[in-house]
Amino acid sequence: MPVHLQARGQGLLRHGPTRGQAIQRIACYISGHGYGHAVRQAVILEGLAERYSLHIKTEIPEAFFRLYLGDRFQLHRQQVDAGCVQKDFIDIEVDECFRRLAAFQAAKPEWLEAEKRWLAEAQIQLVLSDCSSLPLQAARALGLPSIVISNFTWHDIYAHFPGASKNQPLLDALAGEYAQATLQLLPQCHTNGAAVPHRREIGFIAQTGVNRRPALEDDWPEAVKDKTLVFIYLGEAGSARINWPRLAALGDAVFVTRDPVSAAVPNLLVLDERYRYPDLIASADVVLTKAGYSTLATAFAHGKPVLSCARRHFREFDFIGPYLEEHGLGKIIADDRFFACDWEEDIARVRELSVRGRVPFGGEQEVWSDIENRLA
Repeated sequence: MPVHLQARGQGLLRHGPTRGQAIQRIACYISGHGYGHAVRQAVILEGLAERYSLHIKTEIPEAFFRLYLGDRFQLHRQQVDAGCVQKDFIDIEVDECFRRLAAFQAAKPEWLEAEKRWLAEAQIQLVLSDCSSLPLQAARALGLPSIVISNFTWHDIYAHFPGASKNQPLLDALAGEYAQATLQLLPQCHTNGAAVPHRREIGFIAQTGVNRRPALEDDWPEAVKDKTLVFIYLGEAGSARINWPRLAALGDAVFVTRDPVSAAVPNLLVLDERYRYPDLIASADVVLTKAGYSTLATAFAHGKPVLSCARRHFREFDFIGPYLEEHGLGKIIADDRFFACDWEEDIARVRELSVRGRVPFGGEQEVWSDIENRLA
């Protein structure tokens, strides 16, 4: 998600450093591939900021982290992985992904030596990653513990792309880097890859929002009252393919979004930053989304069912989709119907689902406990 998010301000570690005790230093490497990784880590880092000195390495802007952490961190803007190149929110440019990965790996020797020097000079004592692999190798070289906190690794993703076997040296390099990690903590909806030898499943890591529906009804009483409120989050890639004008035919629902929309539709409200993403999720009856991890986790944490479509070549979706349907958390529809806004019957069915209590949460607390025990 983009930068305008609700800070939680709750659930911190049990105590800060005692007088005279040196503050321990944690480096957190966060993928710049979308905001989902940063959302998850911000929830975790918020619970660490009072006790530890936090150094964040990412391409995500500093303003995002200030929403959660104030000035209790140091940001180092840098690319930490090759990420993934998307055509839109359901399709991936596979060849371009491998090209970027090859370019990133070509710079590995220089990158690795620079990172080892920085970790030593900054006196880092623990490395966290979501979900960059090279910092894990740097940490191992210095004898530092490292924890991957992610529901997938890039090896999981790349190894299942079409034509992956033609790029085996790149895959082997990724696997070797992830093998250097001390542990992978796997939030719900995770892949089953084994690149990290030691893994442990944890609950969802989710944001919390505030129900703003009364404010929406005050601002747009004729549009919102007595209607099914559907929050749409598709991100910045691909929403232009949606047949937005057809939403006018879905008269029993009103749709709210922060996404860019190319058409004016009477029952579609395009909101600004006054309405934060987790608040809109907390306010909605149904969440209609591309099924990225952080949006799903926040929806389920607020008891909101989800309507989505399949995402081609997204390995994580091979696990997210079945998880969503098997636990009765939502519904997956064909992408042609999804882009056509043929949603009326499915919204009605999804709204009847009871989501609360179906899946475990509190993954951030499990992360905090592991870190506290590891650095005690």
